[in-house]
Amino acid sequence: MAKLEGIIYKTFNHYVVLRGFAPIKDLAAISHKPDSYQRNALDNHKKEIVEFLANGEYKYFPEITLACRVHDYENFARNIGIDNAVDRDDAQFVPGLKVLSERLPYEGYRARHAYLIKRTNTELVRVDGNHRLEPFDSPADSVWTETNADINELKKLIVPFTVIFSAEEQADKFEAGIFHNINFKQEPLRQEASLKIIHDLNVFDDKENLGKEYPIALRLIEQVKSGRYNAIPWLRVNDSIDQDYYRTACLRIVQLINKFIPEIKEAYEEEQKRLPGTQAKYEELDSQLVKLQTLHDQLVEKLDDFKFRSNYDVTLPEYRTLEKDVYGYSLQVRDLQNQYNGAKYSLEVRKSQLKTYQSFLDKVQDANAIEQALNIVGREYEQFEGNEYGNIAFLCAMVFYALLDKNRLKSFVYWAKQNGINKIVDADDLSNDGSENLVNMFERIHQTKRNEIFISMQFGDSQSELIYEKIVRAVETFNAKHRNITLNPRPIRIDRTIESSTFSIQDKILEAIQSCSLIIADLSSANINVYHEIGYAMGVAQSHNMIPNMILLYKEDTDHNKERKDVDKFIGFNLRNLSQLRFKDYSQLVDGLVERLEKHYGV
Repeated sequence: MAKLEGIIYKTFNHYVVLRGFAPIKDLAAISHKPDSYQRNALDNHKKEIVEFLANGEYKYFPEITLACRVHDYENFARNIGIDNAVDRDDAQFVPGLKVLSERLPYEGYRARHAYLIKRTNTELVRVDGNHRLEPFDSPADSVWTETNADINELKKLIVPFTVIFSAEEQADKFEAGIFHNINFKQEPLRQEASLKIIHDLNVFDDKENLGKEYPIALRLIEQVKSGRYNAIPWLRVNDSIDQDYYRTACLRIVQLINKFIPEIKEAYEEEQKRLPGTQAKYEELDSQLVKLQTLHDQLVEKLDDFKFRSNYDVTLPEYRTLEKDVYGYSLQVRDLQNQYNGAKYSLEVRKSQLKTYQSFLDKVQDANAIEQALNIVGREYEQFEGNEYGNIAFLCAMVFYALLDKNRLKSFVYWAKQNGINKIVDADDLSNDGSENLVNMFERIHQTKRNEIFISMQFGDSQSELIYEKIVRAVETFNAKHRNITLNPRPIRIDRTIESSTFSIQDKILEAIQSCSLIIADLSSANINVYHEIGYAMGVAQSHNMIPNMILLYKEDTDHNKERKDVDKFIGFNLRNLSQLRFKDYSQLVDGLVERLEKHYGV
């Protein structure tokens, strides 16, 4: 039970309201959120409210507005009459309402002292201020443990309230209208004006209580205010609150960085967990390769010795056996060398990622590091033409990437220009999540584009293995040539990525085809599994209304075309329209494949 005490009177000529002050816990205990127009408070917002109530400077907020639904509102309003006086007998229409005798006259409006008693949270409806009350709905709410705030102290806080009486049959519509007028009729205060008050007047002593991003943001504003970053449009200092955006941009930059700190930390910890396994795999393959290479060299030496002793009589059975053994070991060395190169590359990528993440986490709380990132971003702005410099969200995303990875920044700017994102220059200072959405959008596309290249080939065939070696060389050449873009695609052979017998090879193949960004399929062996994989990839692409990202390879003098069939007949007429790279020698394959990769990745 709670007793709300205040004065009752008629406002705006027709609304009857009770206004007063009460403990915030009482207001929460006898009211509830209407699902029709109120949304649940976000956990972060509830946390901010609790922290403000516990520690905030200038602790105050506007009145909480509740609605009391009256069953016989028509008689209630009629009884009040044209004199606007709410008398004691009017209370009969509202359960729990008691109007006392004291009058507070004011130019014809005669307000009276009154109180309203309610016992459950079903009796009053939260029109405005629900987010301020929700933390007090449950002492078990996680927000109390996360903030270490004392709920027993905070629930005693006295806050202003208004109870507006509404007709029960039209309550939802009426209350939603009041909610709209309270929240959307006002002109929103620009963040720039708010930050000007906070920064220029130094209103708040404890900047941390404003939010964890404010201390760094305010230091950044101080540097930007000097005009040193005027070359960046959104950081230009115009000395006009109507034309300035630099304060808002500084805050948005730090807010975006802070949003991604948990994600980067998680990625860093995941890479740390995986590093020992990657290191162990590399060392294991290195050891195996040394041993196998030693055996191979010993056999070659033995074969050379036999040649000398037998006067190079190649007809001898022992010579043929030795030559066959050397050839067999050569194939094993070549295969193991490819695995070793893949493991070495994976290890280098993992170490590079760890270094990138650690560097980012070291810099995010350093205003000087963010200023250095702004200098890098300033140089990027020099390449934009005219007014094609993007919005604040675009600026924030560029600063984020300048802190994370300068090469990734270049990829982001290239992608943004390709898609015209830098041509969107409308002021977006009222939006908080535009930059986060922009980063997430780029990351999804970038991840898809840079990830794995699925190699569809015949396993164990000498010609196919040699073609695979050249594919690997082409990918390595591409990566070295475009190191500044940091796409880092890598070829995936399914026979070398099976980690557990619980997955069939077929399941792994289908999964890899669905997740990769590009398929390179070797048709030179006319292998039926390769055709099956091509067909599945075409089906996946068609289901998404996309053209399959696929490069088909064909060696024109392939060992498998003994009958010397026409090329189209050999590889199949239905594949003629897909991108094909036909080659006679392996240098053509490497050069041609690098060119196709550049076309696919748009570099």
